[in-house]
Amino acid sequence: MDNLIIAILTLPLIGFLINGLFGKHLPKIVVGGLATLAVFASFVLAASIFSDYTADSPVKIVHLFKWFQIDGVPINFSLQIDQLSLMMVLIITGIGSLIHLYSIGYMSHDKGFYKFFTYLNLFVFSMLLLVMGSNYLILFIGWEGVGVCSYLLIGFWYDNVEYGKAARKAFIMNRIGDLGLLIGIFAIAYQLNAIDYLTVAQNASKFEYNGGVILFITVSLFIGAMGKSAQIPLFTWLPDAMAGPTPVSALIHAATMVTAGIYLVVRSNFLYTLAPSTMEFIMYIGLVTSLVASFIALRQNDIKKVLAYSTVSQLGFMFIALGAGSYTTAM
Repeated sequence: MDNLIIAILTLPLIGFLINGLFGKHLPKIVVGGLATLAVFASFVLAASIFSDYTADSPVKIVHLFKWFQIDGVPINFSLQIDQLSLMMVLIITGIGSLIHLYSIGYMSHDKGFYKFFTYLNLFVFSMLLLVMGSNYLILFIGWEGVGVCSYLLIGFWYDNVEYGKAARKAFIMNRIGDLGLLIGIFAIAYQLNAIDYLTVAQNASKFEYNGGVILFITVSLFIGAMGKSAQIPLFTWLPDAMAGPTPVSALIHAATMVTAGIYLVVRSNFLYTLAPSTMEFIMYIGLVTSLVASFIALRQNDIKKVLAYSTVSQLGFMFIALGAGSYTTAM
């Protein structure tokens, strides 16, 4: 199983490297086919693991290598497979492979064809790293990776100045959220001398219930989620992100990247359960976002912007569920 888990992650990376290095000299059908096959193969492997998985299956940790040690805290580069990460992997690779397949026809007349598929494969790899990592630092690497790919794909048609502005807007607004996430990760490491999910979950009881420290950590993490999942006030980048090719909007800004904030809160449920004040805050942010975004959607003329604001509103509903402590419902 270890090899299967590693393969799920590395197949899109191999597709990215081959198309990135040699795609310019390969026929379009080979470029598109290779990129699609890499993601679909990951989906097949994930489905085979899922078919053998039961509710009683233990959390599977795959240690790749010891990364570094700081103040006696060992940071391992490891992958974690459990019900949550497996569900996310199936969504990313399943929907991802269909959108790759659709893109072969959609982008067939574009001169940047090979670059498009290179970026798409890199995005899928980054998103898989985000959900499969066993600690907050690996999550952050994937988090930044999907941010870079989002920037590259929103501004894919960079000859259009407005599209370039939309890409920069998305990139900068997400950096605000990412700073909150980074501060939250540093605070967890400082308080618990660990950043891997299992150790943090075991030691979470050390925090005072609804105390200042746990509120600071959970709000900081949620600021990261607000940026990535386009919640008020960090939501205006998502409608502008529709400047990218339509498959990008479908893959990144409707199906996968924008759910990373939901995943972060669900993954950190052992912290949020200790911070009811933060959960109340999350619920109100979700409520306001779902209402405001849906009313804005009513006044849009561009179909993609209607869908964008609708997506923001739907994400708001997910955060309402998270704020109510219904993690399974939110997922």
